[in-house]
Amino acid sequence: MQYQAIAFDLDGTLLSPNATILESSKQAIQKVREKGIKVYFVTGRHHTAVRPYYVEMNLDTPVVCCNGTYLYDFQQDKVLEGNPLTPALASMLINNAQAEGIHVSVYFRNAMTYEELNPHFVKLQKWVDSCPENVRPDVHQVEKFQKEIDSGETVWKVLISDPDLAKMQKFVETLPLDQVSPEWSWVDRADITAVGNSKGKMLVKLLEREGIDPARVVAFGDNFNDISMLQQVGLGIAMGGSEEEVRRKADKTIGLNSEDSIAEELTQLFQL
Repeated sequence: MQYQAIAFDLDGTLLSPNATILESSKQAIQKVREKGIKVYFVTGRHHTAVRPYYVEMNLDTPVVCCNGTYLYDFQQDKVLEGNPLTPALASMLINNAQAEGIHVSVYFRNAMTYEELNPHFVKLQKWVDSCPENVRPDVHQVEKFQKEIDSGETVWKVLISDPDLAKMQKFVETLPLDQVSPEWSWVDRADITAVGNSKGKMLVKLLEREGIDPARVVAFGDNFNDISMLQQVGLGIAMGGSEEEVRRKADKTIGLNSEDSIAEELTQLFQL
């Protein structure tokens, strides 16, 4: 099969455990691009949290953000396609989660926000502060999410997290699945977006725009939110250490994200 494009999840996949892109991966991706192969990021992240890596890799392609909630063009600072939460739905999710004592953060059009810090956002803020100013993601505290919603801000996703997994699962089970799509992005975190959103679905829309057959695409992922993407493409690759279900749904499994696994796979696939 002559592959024309590669889709990468970021966290747990292209990014090493310390949130950097391995030098071996960078070099392999550069060689692949020199052969005319397109490279796409398909992530649960907000576009401002993709920017440091996008600039580092000197990409020029649209990015699938927030688990397929929107397609973002960095060149024009433009949302090409999007399916945000309605204000009423966002408010309901926030209020219900907070009533259960579950931590909530909200990803608005241009920023990732929280009312109260939790360990995840403390860690995120440290990473943000380490980024060069020109690519620094926008993460900040708001007084009340509702105030932002009432001002007309677009809500891409509501992120809930709690160390009590049983509490999280119970809450997710109560969600109206005819209105929202919950995706587990980490063991203790779930992303809630409008119904119908997934990485796979938005990647297919992106490929249609680009005139690329999904069968001619390779995708790399590691988590539950990557399954839809891995199953939509010609070759779906799970990282070593992925959840068993992810490995089962992928076409093959390679080594860990801390190793030169991606570079080795690209070298073999594209005869670098």
